[in-house]
Amino acid sequence: MTQKIFMIAGEHSGDVLGSGLIRSLKDKSPEIQLSGIGGPLMEKQGFKSLMNMEELGVMGIWEVIGQLPRLLKLMEAVVIEIENFNPDVVVTIDLPDFNFEIGKRLKKRGKSKARIVHYAAPSVWAWRPGRAKKVARFLDGMMCLFPHEPPYFTRHGLKSAFVGHPLSEYDPSTADGPAFRERYNIGADEVVLAVFFGSRERELDVHAKIFMEAMEIIREQYFPDLVVIFPTLPYLEYEVMKAIHGANYKGFVLVNPDEKWDEFAACNAALAVSGTVGLELAYMGVPHIIAYKMHPLSWLMVKLLVKTKYAHLANILLGEPAVPEFLQGQCNSTELAKGLFKLVEDDMERKIQLSKTSKIRDMLKGEGGDMTPSQKAADFVLAVAKEPARAFGKKAPVKKRPAPVKKKKPEKVAKKA
Repeated sequence: MTQKIFMIAGEHSGDVLGSGLIRSLKDKSPEIQLSGIGGPLMEKQGFKSLMNMEELGVMGIWEVIGQLPRLLKLMEAVVIEIENFNPDVVVTIDLPDFNFEIGKRLKKRGKSKARIVHYAAPSVWAWRPGRAKKVARFLDGMMCLFPHEPPYFTRHGLKSAFVGHPLSEYDPSTADGPAFRERYNIGADEVVLAVFFGSRERELDVHAKIFMEAMEIIREQYFPDLVVIFPTLPYLEYEVMKAIHGANYKGFVLVNPDEKWDEFAACNAALAVSGTVGLELAYMGVPHIIAYKMHPLSWLMVKLLVKTKYAHLANILLGEPAVPEFLQGQCNSTELAKGLFKLVEDDMERKIQLSKTSKIRDMLKGEGGDMTPSQKAADFVLAVAKEPARAFGKKAPVKKRPAPVKKKKPEKVAKKA
């Protein structure tokens, strides 16, 4: 019987995960039927998205409030679409606030018998630890990108596995920085900085002016012949072009995914909005700093709720501030310019960061065999598809450890008089 899978991805990181998963699912089960919401990378694998995935993503706690009526209507429409498609499995990818609400609604309504699997575990180790128990009530599986995550969910009876991060499928040594520089007529000795504004329009709106001012400071005070590349996504290309208009240095807006890793390898250093790209830069061995600014009320909530010391995933995994973070008040042009200049000019500072972040590569490989993370994820989904779906709130059996066997004390032997 042909299996049917409904997938939901709502931002670029989810699109990356979804594309690899689709490719592996098709390799293992060519007749599989797919439907749902995804992005351009998923569509390249033959996936037909029901709508623009950007409609699902909203940045920040405070910002969500203004979008709530629209999001609630959208959730209802997605749930009905899933029920009509009648899939064997629903795979929700990242975007936990939206996707978990979809999962809860599906289970509560009870019209769909689909198993629900989430790909990319929420950061319960960073904030809202009680969420692990809550999601175990309606999910049938959890696929984790990082090695420390599964125990947070298995303790509540949720089938979970560390499948690995898709970054580990790429060999950084194959990236060709010199070839990229030659294609764009950039000299071997010219300083090239990469600036990443983020994958959401709201992030671009917040950070563009600050980042551009930082680049101007660097050009004026340090590197008159500065070259800046602005890797972005196709749907943000026009907005990035507007943001950099009038720059007094050689700049390139880049949207070709086939050049992505060559772009990374061509850089002396990079500045990025905090997010998945920071982990990519660490994995690829690019010296960099991250920055982030949000609505003051959203920032206040984050400070109250988040339990981790760091924002950068590499810093969290390593347990130390290997990559400098410039958050909220520190996210200003002067500090960013100083941080980037230090990475370009201070050889020791650069070597220390790269030495620390090089450990990330081994940490992102999944457990078990030589399969890629995408292949392991596909196996996980197909295995869950064969299991019975649980009703909302029904606890999955938790494997209990056998009680320790008490050793009998040796009987005392009476001494002969």
